[in-house]
Amino acid sequence: MITVQLRPHHLLDIISQHGAGTPFEPSEYGHALHTVAAAVLADPQMNIEFVVDADDICAPCKHLVNGRCDDVLRRFDPPKSKQEYNDDLDRRLFVYLGMAEGATMTFARFLRLIREHLDGLEQVCTHPGEDAARRRENLERGLDKLQA
Repeated sequence: MITVQLRPHHLLDIISQHGAGTPFEPSEYGHALHTVAAAVLADPQMNIEFVVDADDICAPCKHLVNGRCDDVLRRFDPPKSKQEYNDDLDRRLFVYLGMAEGATMTFARFLRLIREHLDGLEQVCTHPGEDAARRRENLERGLDKLQA
C-alpha cells in the first residue's frame, strides 16, 4: 500500500476545497496539491503519514529550498515565514486532534477523526483573512460529499 506524507492542514485544505466545489488545478508555484488531492479523494483507504515538514504536496514547489519553504506570507505585518506559520499551525492541529507527528492512518480514518473534532476545528485551522464560518461550512460539505 502506498503511503503519502501530508501536513494535516493540507488535508483539511483539500477537504474544504472539495466541499466548496472548487476544482484542483496546477499552481504557478508548481506544488502537487492538484495531483495529491485527486489521488486522496479517489481512494479513502490511502495511507497517510502526518508530518510537520515539507510533504508530498510541497515536494515539487519552486519555494521548497533545501527542504524548507522560502515563501513569505505578506498578509501579516510584518510579513511572516510560511514555513514557520505552517509548522505552528500543524503542531496546533496535532494537539487539537490528539495526534502525534508521524501518525499514520487511512484517509477514511482521518475523515472520521475530523468529524469527531469538528466543533471548534475552524478556530484552529482558519487562515488569516479567511472567514471561520465559511471554513466550517466547507469542511462540513467536504465531509458530507465524502460521506464521512
